[in-house]
Amino acid sequence: MRLILLGPPGAGKGTQAKLICSAYGIAHISTGDMLRERIAAGTPTGKQAKPYYEQGELVPDPIMVAMVRERLQEDDCRNGFLLDGFPRTIGQAEALDEALAQTNQNIQLVLKIDASDRELIRRLSGRRVCRQCGKNYHVEFMPPREPGRCDHCGGQLLLRK
Repeated sequence: MRLILLGPPGAGKGTQAKLICSAYGIAHISTGDMLRERIAAGTPTGKQAKPYYEQGELVPDPIMVAMVRERLQEDDCRNGFLLDGFPRTIGQAEALDEALAQTNQNIQLVLKIDASDRELIRRLSGRRVCRQCGKNYHVEFMPPREPGRCDHCGGQLLLRK
């Protein structure tokens, strides 16, 4: 099964993606998480993306497409995958289509999740992330046991960008 999950930040893509991937035994590819991991690991594509990411700019299509292509080659994608937040542009969609066509694959389903602007702001303003381990929290929906501290490593929680 090969899926794409689209929607604005805060719509619930990550939450729904985890449920779908668990139910169907497919890989969850969150391009935001993948981008942060590759930047932290200092991979070649991570190094290319870092200046854009640090400035809060969209990472150029060729860099994002290269990251996704690399990720789709990993073993856990053999049984299928869910792309969370990719493609974001027509160029990315065309490049994804070309990459999948090379292996006689295609996307089987695209799901779009939406929410009102008011709800998106409420969700986004409550997001927190651990500075040390990257674990995500939400002050209302998934709060840590101790406010401002990660349950996993004790690190400081920051407003997630």
